[in-house]
Amino acid sequence: MVLRPLAAEAEKAAPTAHDRPRPVWALVAERQKCRAERYWLISQPDHANLSGELAANFVSQSFPRISPAMARAIATHDAGWAIFPQESTPSASPQLAADGKPLAFVECRAPEFVRAWTTSISRAEEICAAGGIIVSRHFCALGGFRLRNSDSLSEDDRQLIANFTRSEGERQQRLLATCSCSAAELDGWLEVLQFCDLLSLYLCSGAQQAAEFPQKLTERPVRIHYDCAQSLYRLNPSPFQGDSAPRAVSLAVTARSYPPAGGKTEVATLSFKLA
Repeated sequence: MVLRPLAAEAEKAAPTAHDRPRPVWALVAERQKCRAERYWLISQPDHANLSGELAANFVSQSFPRISPAMARAIATHDAGWAIFPQESTPSASPQLAADGKPLAFVECRAPEFVRAWTTSISRAEEICAAGGIIVSRHFCALGGFRLRNSDSLSEDDRQLIANFTRSEGERQQRLLATCSCSAAELDGWLEVLQFCDLLSLYLCSGAQQAAEFPQKLTERPVRIHYDCAQSLYRLNPSPFQGDSAPRAVSLAVTARSYPPAGGKTEVATLSFKLA
């Protein structure tokens, strides 16, 4: 689950005119850990679908070319989370921490995320071999990050992630034998997946502070800031700007409220405009 905190503590993170770009993941992680009076909850599959829509709107010649099949593979990169009722059923209650805060995707246990990752990779593989490879590589990288940066993992969890990484390495070799793409193309598409994943998380979590992305998609890193006057997220350089006149891309994601107001869950469409 991706959390978009509202009011209370979350309001302290409002952007200012003097913001300096921060690493985008730091902003996303802060929003996921933030305790608030209310939240919008965005399911992992819906967040992933937004990632695919972002990739499908790449038009700049300075960024990697994204085929419709690759955009669909990116859109399924978290589809495996639908195996859990709280991610697939709007009426299902989210998992909660001891203090009543909904659990964000960064707080899930290893048996859960490894199962969701594996299912997601299989879904991407059904679309195309290259898609299966980059989604597999994406989660292997996340698994390595968890092993290096989490002190709370048990030895069983560490072994589970290590086994996952080894199994996915075998899957990648199998898919490479059927894939005519070059190593450079696969590297570029992996960076697009990682970029769109982070951009979607930034949007879904409600972050508006200036941020910088780590992916090397162009000669200089992509930065984003929110133009309050225009209600517009501006990227520089932007994958959504081609050789023609400037354009804005309008996208949306479905969210549900928590806690329910008067016992009733509100479902809303959160809209984003990017240029």
